[in-house]
Amino acid sequence: MAKTIESYEKPEEIRVDIVKNGSARLQCRCDVREALDADGQTKYVYEEGVIWWALPLPAHVERTGGRQVISDAGRAYIAEHAEEIINWVLAAGV
Repeated sequence: MAKTIESYEKPEEIRVDIVKNGSARLQCRCDVREALDADGQTKYVYEEGVIWWALPLPAHVERTGGRQVISDAGRAYIAEHAEEIINWVLAAGV
């Protein structure tokens, strides 16, 4: 993973950032753990990597206002393949 992040918001495991040319830029979060800050508030510490992932079907992408966005089918595809995506990010060390 590229960097360690600290946040007060619980992160999504995979977040779609940008969709372009049938691929999605994904922010992938691994090893999410809770910690306390100096004031005793809960924060989340995790590793984050960013990758481009090809979406295999045209139905995974739709056009809105002239730009590509991920469709419900695309979100379902990413959710179904989350483990594979995270494992690829870990193996690639991005």
